[in-house]
Amino acid sequence: MTDKATFLASFPCIQSAIKVYGDEQGMRVQLDIPESEMAEALKLLQWRGVVLRIVIEPAEDCRPGADKRRELHI
Repeated sequence: MTDKATFLASFPCIQSAIKVYGDEQGMRVQLDIPESEMAEALKLLQWRGVVLRIVIEPAEDCRPGADKRRELHI
């Protein structure tokens, strides 16, 4: 079993992409993963029901003044 999956993704353009629960149970996020990243992202299926360590970082320049609306086209 591979112990790491690295792929590009983006938040979908829907209001429910990031849900924060009011009863202090946390939040839920959804990601859009393009076809070009599917091979790596399929590793997630073997980790269903497993606690995961998540590290998320922007793939592009996010300095003030940089274009922050770059989207991954699927």
